[in-house]
Amino acid sequence: MFLHLEFWPALAFGVVMMSWFAFALVFGSFVRNKPPSAPDRKRERTSIIGIALQGVSREAQGGQRTTVDVLNSQQDLILAKARLIGALRERVIASYTLLSAIGKLDVKTLSLNTPDYLPEVHYHQVRDAWHGLRTPSGQ
Repeated sequence: MFLHLEFWPALAFGVVMMSWFAFALVFGSFVRNKPPSAPDRKRERTSIIGIALQGVSREAQGGQRTTVDVLNSQQDLILAKARLIGALRERVIASYTLLSAIGKLDVKTLSLNTPDYLPEVHYHQVRDAWHGLRTPSGQ
């Protein structure tokens, strides 16, 4: 099944809008009194769970809590940190997905310290090489 030419602009617009909404969902809304974004909420929750773990540990030293309570609190903290890492990952993925959708995911936009890929130069480097026997640098 092929798409007709007149559908491509609508498809591209849809991809950009989906990427923008994913970006806005991860970063929070773009209004003045915005609610905190998912990573900010998870960072705050991780901090609160860390403080709770300190309290449970002190109570265990005083005989008020058991070792199982301390281990459960440590497990809660580890899970909260894992969720924070996942939220930060989603933030990065949403950023790059949006850049890709609008055509700005390139070496210049990202300010990468790598050479640009030039197809003509690469072709001349490997045109006489047998497949898989030599790299572009000649090794």
